[in-house]
Amino acid sequence: MAFEVSVFLENKIAHLEGITNVLKSENINIRSLTLSNIMHGWGVLNLLVDQPEKAYKVLTEKGNSVFLREVIVLGMKDEAGSLDELLIKLSRTGIHIENAYTRLVSETNTALMVLDVPDVIEAGNRLLKNGIHILDDDSVYRK
Repeated sequence: MAFEVSVFLENKIAHLEGITNVLKSENINIRSLTLSNIMHGWGVLNLLVDQPEKAYKVLTEKGNSVFLREVIVLGMKDEAGSLDELLIKLSRTGIHIENAYTRLVSETNTALMVLDVPDVIEAGNRLLKNGIHILDDDSVYRK
């Protein structure tokens, strides 16, 4: 399964750049990101990177508050209606989605949907039982 790197950071000018600069200096490629303001000037940066364990290590060493968590990544065609079809299938599994975002892979005309769920193992079992394929790491992190 894939991993997402989450960074708790203060919502100030250049803080996001500080994170991206560390990743750039370590040749870690950001595949997708979301930045959410949570409260009182603080936010959470969720990153899908090509080297999540290394990103976690270097960001932590630089004094950042970082969390590495397992996520589920599903694939779909990059065309109108594909997301709706995938969500219909997901709702039938009864999986609760806490956070989600997508990433386009233009070379293959596909999109990836990253899911943060309360119980990755249970969700994975439900998806497999319902014939929904979870992408392998090569598919998730490829360039």
